[in-house]
Amino acid sequence: MSKLQVLISTMNQKDYSLCSKMNINSDAIVINQSDFVDYHKYNHNGFNVDFYTFRERGLSRSRNEALLRSSADIICIADDDMIYTDTYREDILNEFNKHPEADAIAFNVESVNVRNLTSIKKYERLGKIEYKEYCSVQLAFRREKLIYKNMSFNTMFGSGSEYSCGEDTIFMKELMDKGFRIYKSPLKIAKIDMSGSTWFSGYNEKFFHDKGALIGVTYPRMSYMLVLLQSLKNSKRRLGSYSHFKKVFDWYIKGLKDYKKKVK
Repeated sequence: MSKLQVLISTMNQKDYSLCSKMNINSDAIVINQSDFVDYHKYNHNGFNVDFYTFRERGLSRSRNEALLRSSADIICIADDDMIYTDTYREDILNEFNKHPEADAIAFNVESVNVRNLTSIKKYERLGKIEYKEYCSVQLAFRREKLIYKNMSFNTMFGSGSEYSCGEDTIFMKELMDKGFRIYKSPLKIAKIDMSGSTWFSGYNEKFFHDKGALIGVTYPRMSYMLVLLQSLKNSKRRLGSYSHFKKVFDWYIKGLKDYKKKVK
């Protein structure tokens, strides 16, 4: 029978209570970024938990450390502000057993604050342009497919990295570009409280700078045209007036050029 591992990213944990708080009832790997290095393996509700503590920082680095150490047939990505349903393990494994065509499946995760995650109504294949609508914490994967396609998170992006957001978008786009067969299921596997998220501090220079860099990764051939279009749209949508266009455009361009310079 297939096994499931939950790959949890967290910071500054002082004890081993996190899996209880998250209602983990499967094998799990915890990557705890803190000020020391440690490893502890223990049993939680009859399942194995590998608890690693590292000094390095960055959400994408944490995700990659967990992927590197994973071993189960099916793996799913988690943040420490999630609480899983009582039946998540059975639900995820049953969906993969019923759908051998799926390399990855996105599930419903309920947001308990202002930011709503995309709601899934029925089982169907993810469309080519839908990838931007989903977060990695909604996804479960066949691990062998991730390994075969050499998948990892871009460590330049994400909370605690140089560019504070965009790691999920980049990861999802790469999955699509590499031919992953991603489906979506209406089953709810968890709820999440994003009120403690630290990457977003408002629609300021940093926000648009980092979004410019993200455009450089995801649309390298169309980046300058998209910066122009996004600046026009978001000067009104995010800041309330087209009079902010030049300022927003300059911030986008600065981020785009900064990224392109770094990856030359």
